[in-house]
Amino acid sequence: MLSSSRFYADTRATWGYEPSFDGALIAWWGSKRGARAVFVGEFSSGKLNIIATFKGDLFHFGWRQYANLLVLTEKDRLWEVDPRRPRIRTDVTPRGFQTWQVIVEPGHAEDSQSIISYDRNPAVADLYTTGADGRGKRLVEQNNGATESWLLNEAQVPCVRVELAASGIRRYLHRSDADTPWQEMAALEPDDTMVIWRTDRSGNAFEALSNRQRDKIALVSLDPVTGKETVLVEDGNVDVSDVLRFTPTEPADVAVIRDGYPRYQTLSERGTIFTGLVLDRDGHADIQISGSSKDGSLLTVAISYDERPYQHYLLNLADKSKTLLSAPAEKLKSSYSAVTKPVSFTAGDGEEIPALLTLPAGAPHPVPTVVMAHGGPARHDSWGYNIEKSFLASRGYGILSVNYRGSTGFGKRYQSLGYRQFGRKMQDDIADAGRWLLAQGIAAEGKLAVAGESYGGFMAALAMAGEDRLFSAAIIDYAILDLPYQMQNNPVGWGLFLGQVIRYFGNPDDPGDLTQMQEFSPLHNVEKLRGSFLLTAGMEDPVVGCQQTKTFEKALRKADLDVTALYFHREGHGYAGWQTKLVRAREIELFLSRKLGGKAKKIDPLALLSKHWIQGRFVNGQ
Repeated sequence: MLSSSRFYADTRATWGYEPSFDGALIAWWGSKRGARAVFVGEFSSGKLNIIATFKGDLFHFGWRQYANLLVLTEKDRLWEVDPRRPRIRTDVTPRGFQTWQVIVEPGHAEDSQSIISYDRNPAVADLYTTGADGRGKRLVEQNNGATESWLLNEAQVPCVRVELAASGIRRYLHRSDADTPWQEMAALEPDDTMVIWRTDRSGNAFEALSNRQRDKIALVSLDPVTGKETVLVEDGNVDVSDVLRFTPTEPADVAVIRDGYPRYQTLSERGTIFTGLVLDRDGHADIQISGSSKDGSLLTVAISYDERPYQHYLLNLADKSKTLLSAPAEKLKSSYSAVTKPVSFTAGDGEEIPALLTLPAGAPHPVPTVVMAHGGPARHDSWGYNIEKSFLASRGYGILSVNYRGSTGFGKRYQSLGYRQFGRKMQDDIADAGRWLLAQGIAAEGKLAVAGESYGGFMAALAMAGEDRLFSAAIIDYAILDLPYQMQNNPVGWGLFLGQVIRYFGNPDDPGDLTQMQEFSPLHNVEKLRGSFLLTAGMEDPVVGCQQTKTFEKALRKADLDVTALYFHREGHGYAGWQTKLVRAREIELFLSRKLGGKAKKIDPLALLSKHWIQGRFVNGQ
């Protein structure tokens, strides 16, 4: 059995490969002396040789679209560097901003780049341009207080603007050029979705993922003059979840449909070549594109075949070749002995609930099992390699990941079933999942745990309130635990996007809604809770903060319940540091072993050292 360190702190792991604009160089993430680093390499004699390494407090990199220059994001600065002269860095941070985000890169050295900034109003963004060197700040459009986003043409002139009306209607406005007035091309109801992109250089031809006037999201082409949609790809059971585009100004090449297992529908000649290269063996595959050359002929992809750890490849669509860039360590590959399959169960009210069941291969039933609730709630879990499921399965646990009502991916009707059902029918789906596991003989009474992050943590906490004591333990990560507090203190930047949150949870300005939020919040139901709790939170969480977890921990201890609490400095809403991930995984391993009886390594030296080494970032609540 591999240690948690081999899962979460593999110093040989690499990820995020991206080719330069012409494919001459490739950059990727890895580790050097225990710290995350960016590596740059070039092929020689069929081998990818490292020519430069960059360390520091880096969290993003990207290539210029006109030269083999790397742009590194370090804290709040942007640095341009030539990997062949790695000691020379040029500061190209956008000047004159407190907050900024580059949304369109310059196409050539003399071109501008587009930036959004919340400096003027933290609730809405304004649109600016600067030069590639970060200088020459120019206001393009000041937000009118209702603009959610812009889509730009190749000249970086806004060609589509999305506005939110007071009624909740979302208006998509189009103009053919900068001198043409804005005209409405589509109006969406609050429950509608439209993700739009241009398929030409001028911004007068578009495709979109849209469920306007239909239940499921389909891939459509969109006429900007009439607003008429022409369906290109749709599925009767689930949304079209994604598309793969190899160049930004051409139509989609592949549509992705995740009806249980992923399915890839080709839409172009390049899409056919692509699927032929990646789907070159039996079984199922989860494919993620991590980068592409400017012309789209070279792609870097991460592929998980039959849920195995991701392998990274360079695809050359021109000569139809596939080159392995990196594979997981042999021990990690051979350690994976679990199978995930799509399942569904019938809830108490007759609704069919989709889920994913992961079981240790060859383990006799019953097995101790963890029911997982995803966050959001406007999200969904999908089939593919998941390191946490792999880790838990290696310890002998089954995992049932529930796409409870209110999840996305299954149409508007299914999502709407979750509105105002927090603590009620949504919560019943988690309990019904546990009962289904028992009825199927997959799990045994007293050997069920529940886990979730963010809103999933809310559900995991409430699941411990059942009179039947269905779950023995809960793992609760950076969770919403006091819903009235959360709804009254959502991030300011969510201002134009709060409509969906309110549809799920109610209006915090309505006394009746606020009462219901309190009635079904874990913090206000501690007296009903039973079992054991593992709580984690990031001390710099900008979404829910860490105070909700601290207050909940205090209330649990006051009720004399079994609690382990972990707080991580320099971590936010989700964890980035490998030390944090390792310490958390080791605590989960020990916690579940004590409560459900699964396997655990007697000692994990690196996890122990990491826990002590990051004392400046890690606080044990006990």
